[in-house]
Amino acid sequence: MASGRKKNSVALVDVAREAGVSTATVSLALQEGSRISAETRERVRKAVEKTGYRYNRFAAKLRTGQSRTIGLLITDISNPYFAALASGVETVLDAHGYMTFLVNSGDQSARQSRQLSTLMEHGVDGLLLSPAEGTDVHSVSELIQSGRPVVQVSRWVANLPCDIVAPDNTAMAKELTRHLLMLGHRRIGFLGGTEGRSARIERLAGYSQALAAAGIPLDPTLTPTGAPTRDNGALLLREVMAIDNPPTAVICYHDLMALGALRAARDLGLKVGSDFAIVGFDDITEAALSIPSLTTVHIDAESIGRAAATQLLARLDGDAAEPRHLTIPAHLVVRESCGGARRQ
Repeated sequence: MASGRKKNSVALVDVAREAGVSTATVSLALQEGSRISAETRERVRKAVEKTGYRYNRFAAKLRTGQSRTIGLLITDISNPYFAALASGVETVLDAHGYMTFLVNSGDQSARQSRQLSTLMEHGVDGLLLSPAEGTDVHSVSELIQSGRPVVQVSRWVANLPCDIVAPDNTAMAKELTRHLLMLGHRRIGFLGGTEGRSARIERLAGYSQALAAAGIPLDPTLTPTGAPTRDNGALLLREVMAIDNPPTAVICYHDLMALGALRAARDLGLKVGSDFAIVGFDDITEAALSIPSLTTVHIDAESIGRAAATQLLARLDGDAAEPRHLTIPAHLVVRESCGGARRQ
């Protein structure tokens, strides 16, 4: 008579028998966040190793209602900033027994909506989201209404009842602009970021506040929008340098755009660091290695990732407080691309 179990398959009961504990204890020990003594957990681990047992997360979800998986949805997997952010997230989640599903929306809202549906189908316990341009609030709201906690990371869309973890964009843009003003620049551009994106709104606000404090009116011709890519950094610099009264310095939406602007500046014959200044945001590794090295705002993306993952875990543990907006400190890093001497 055929057995109900496949030949050579290993069940939870086999591990329990080998470890000398109950199947319930084995199940709890395999849930890495559970409160099982280190000694018992080690016995179970050795039994698992000896028997060749494979933990079935989907079966576990049917028993516990938890998959021990978290979705991390970012906009640009090629941007080193998001690589660092993902590393911070994964470090925290792995330490608490969660697997991270990393998904790249390509900053496309329709693609993001499809990915959100797929993550829900896979039964993720929660979501860390860096929202795409034009994010459909309804699609994210559905996830929240299903009982899964959501934390928006680095940037955010309004009207979502969830936590936000992001850098202090306004304060740092203000400090960056003040630094350029201190060096004597009065025609300062702000390049890139798409209209309505939270990070652009906040950074443009800090830039505008610093100019206003110096008695300099905002000039819309110096603040063109554009998708945050290296190529657009070059394109937008050429655009503002073609106007009648071009800038002597530009703040770029982020470092990748600034690196593109550096390339265009060389092509235009501008001497960056002496008669022209280019600065960015993020402080990716390439910023320190560029020629000239890039003045930028150091945003600790890994810390943002860790803080966002920690906040999500708190929600999973039952924290029912009102949504929080957590601000992670950043600081200015002065390098060669802005020049060190005060302009006359």
